[in-house]
Amino acid sequence: MLIAASVSTDVKVKRILVSLIPICVFLIGCAIARPTNPVKSTEQEIRAALCELERNDFVNAQNSIRTVLKSAPENVYAQKILLGILTRAIKVGDSSAENKTRVKTAIDAYDQARNSAVFTPKEKTSIDRYLLFLYGQFSEAELIAELKRRAIDQRRGGSERVDYYAALASKSWDCSFQLTSAKKDLEKAEIERAITCVTRGLEYADLGIALDANSDSVWTYKATLLKEASKLAQFDNNSAQQGVYQKQSAEAEKRSSQLLSARREAEEREPYKAGDEDTSPASSLSTHDTSELTEYHAETSLADAVKDVFIRGDFELSSLLAPIPIPEEKPQVTTAPRPQAMEAPRPTKGCFREIDGEAQVQERREWKQFSPDGDLTVDLPDNVCQRYEAFLAASEGVMYTITSVERPAPAVSPEIVDGVINISARIFISFRSRTWVGAGLANVFDVKLLRKDYVNGEPRKTYGYSLVSCSKRKENVLVVQAGKSHYYTIDISGANETDPRVQRFIKSISFK
Repeated sequence: MLIAASVSTDVKVKRILVSLIPICVFLIGCAIARPTNPVKSTEQEIRAALCELERNDFVNAQNSIRTVLKSAPENVYAQKILLGILTRAIKVGDSSAENKTRVKTAIDAYDQARNSAVFTPKEKTSIDRYLLFLYGQFSEAELIAELKRRAIDQRRGGSERVDYYAALASKSWDCSFQLTSAKKDLEKAEIERAITCVTRGLEYADLGIALDANSDSVWTYKATLLKEASKLAQFDNNSAQQGVYQKQSAEAEKRSSQLLSARREAEEREPYKAGDEDTSPASSLSTHDTSELTEYHAETSLADAVKDVFIRGDFELSSLLAPIPIPEEKPQVTTAPRPQAMEAPRPTKGCFREIDGEAQVQERREWKQFSPDGDLTVDLPDNVCQRYEAFLAASEGVMYTITSVERPAPAVSPEIVDGVINISARIFISFRSRTWVGAGLANVFDVKLLRKDYVNGEPRKTYGYSLVSCSKRKENVLVVQAGKSHYYTIDISGANETDPRVQRFIKSISFK
């Protein structure tokens, strides 16, 4: 009875399991048919917005960042990117009503950010300085009005206010100089306008000197303003007043030169201050390590991308100062023949300069046998040319670059040879990844060792590397090779190793 009962139980279990199979299959099928859609992380959403920004899709980039800020209103990266989007949409030099609206929107946003607790004091200083650039994009009148507001603002430091007075004095000088330097005879209205500019400029200079009598920039523009006053006295045929202004200008210029020399001497005596250390991903790759590199990954860090977007370029207050023209020196008269000036060497036309465009890389060329040094021989497109130490050729969208260095001691140990080609690979990958990662807001660089071979008894290592941006992915091949008398770094840009064009090139490599 026990045996019978056991058999009966086994049968029931099997029937239950069999009955569950269709249910399991159905559930698995449902899972496959309806995959889960994981919620994007905040960083993924921010990176997506950066890609939209890189494509100049300002509307969608702004919408994406505002979505992030709804769920994470205190996210400082998102706040910085939103500001950056507003400024990147501005067309520099465009005075249209539409562009002025963009500028006004950006000014309001940065002005609000200047008072936000989210930003550090250093970031607020950058925002405050950058606002002047934005006012300048709106109009010269708005910029001057903002400079005036800052110059009289008692809450600002004295040295900062002096800089604003210097900027105002420079613009007043430029207002007069543009009139007096344009022609010899001025209309009465033009003279009156120039006098107004000079009078106002001298007031700004004196206010700046009252705050800091040792500001060389304020004294510089006081000297130039007095020169303008001398010109205007000459227009008015007032020689006595002209002489007074000339004397005052010379005194101000002397004072400016003394202060400028003292400042430069003080700067030279200051201990050397090292700049910020390079913390980019590519900097972590040692180019002195002789070990084999099997794979490597680098990408634009979110912090670096945000920093690049946050403030558009490095804006300095000195850029607001009107440039003073340097008088041209009169050429000395001499009877001796003048030596012909040597012309700088010009890059060979057709050697794949950026200004020549992409067309010559895409062009289909015939192939020919080529040897850069008598050691290596290879088939290359017939447009091969030399640029610095490298030989380049291109056809059908693929570029081939061969760089070599002499091998001083061929009879060294295999370990040393291997170390040399490892360093060659590291140097190339470090440079290529650094330039690529730094060229975009979300660029990725990946490299992987594909194979190790021996060709003509010497080691060769073949790598595949990819350049990935927001809009495209480009596959490339790197070959580092030891020859009997040279070490070679060969870059094949625009196709992977399985591509027939790459295969043709690699199979044609031979050594004497």
